[in-house]
Amino acid sequence: MERLRHFIKDRRGSFTLEASIMFPILLILTILFIFFSLIIYEKVTLQYKANQIASRMAQTWSSSTMDWETGKMGKSDYVTKNGDGLYWRLTSNNYFDKFGFNLGDSGTVKRKKERAGKYSENITFDNGFFVQKINVSLEKKLALPQVLQKAFRINSVGASASHPIVEQTELIRNTDFIIYGWGKLQEYGGKYLNIFNKNKGE
Repeated sequence: MERLRHFIKDRRGSFTLEASIMFPILLILTILFIFFSLIIYEKVTLQYKANQIASRMAQTWSSSTMDWETGKMGKSDYVTKNGDGLYWRLTSNNYFDKFGFNLGDSGTVKRKKERAGKYSENITFDNGFFVQKINVSLEKKLALPQVLQKAFRINSVGASASHPIVEQTELIRNTDFIIYGWGKLQEYGGKYLNIFNKNKGE
């Protein structure tokens, strides 16, 4: 019994025992934290890239020849020489998507998406009835050891972003058209309503 008490109180070899148990645990935890930080970093950078692509494409959607990164255009691009045509919003902008008919991307939409280079396949255009949006989905494989991929069950990270398309020129034109149309509807609608009520009274 006395020997046991002496053994417990004796501190010789305690550092070796702690080093053989604690240091490997701390090392493994440190390595796992580093890999976890790398995964978070890849996720954040990929999300930033997706947001950047969606924003730039939405801001330059009005022209197929506009530089999607800087927004610059040549002098001839301000007219119909850019290949889009005068009425591209009606004929070449996936117009029927507004009514639920998904007929695939038109040539103009493909040209606009191809400006993004290698990211063109990750871009989709949603031509809603009220809101037009650019959707971007990115995926990147992680350079992790096979053991960690199986342990965390993750071998890639993904990111998605969407940005509404706001064209000031089209917005002003549509607003003017609605105001003009509403005025004409009130003008002629009142006349036809009076005629209808008059005939009904007779």
